[in-house]
Amino acid sequence: MPSPVEIAVDAYIRANREPDASVREQLLTACFAPDGRMVSRSRVLQGRTAIAAELTKFVTDPEVLGFRLTTAVDAVGNTFRYGSVVERRDGKRLEFFDAGQIDESGRISVLLVFAGALREVAQP
Repeated sequence: MPSPVEIAVDAYIRANREPDASVREQLLTACFAPDGRMVSRSRVLQGRTAIAAELTKFVTDPEVLGFRLTTAVDAVGNTFRYGSVVERRDGKRLEFFDAGQIDESGRISVLLVFAGALREVAQP
């Protein structure tokens, strides 16, 4: 049986692929806390309404061909992380690393979004 964090992350990932606005809203309501935050290097989206609006822009962007995971979802306790890529019509592939936490209700309370591939560390 999936854990609460696995259920929340699965619903969020499905919402990122869902073209139907009402289904996407249901998924976000199920997985994101009303006052949840999405934090990137350039901005913070506060609240499910702001996050839903941003997700709608992403899903309806004609330049976006798709979103897929590049790593397995690591979801244990109340934290999670995964890698993904967004494929664009112009051939660009945008890599992401997302990590977050769920609250006591089992909904995502914070999602940290890192754009770009991680750099390798030079070994001595």
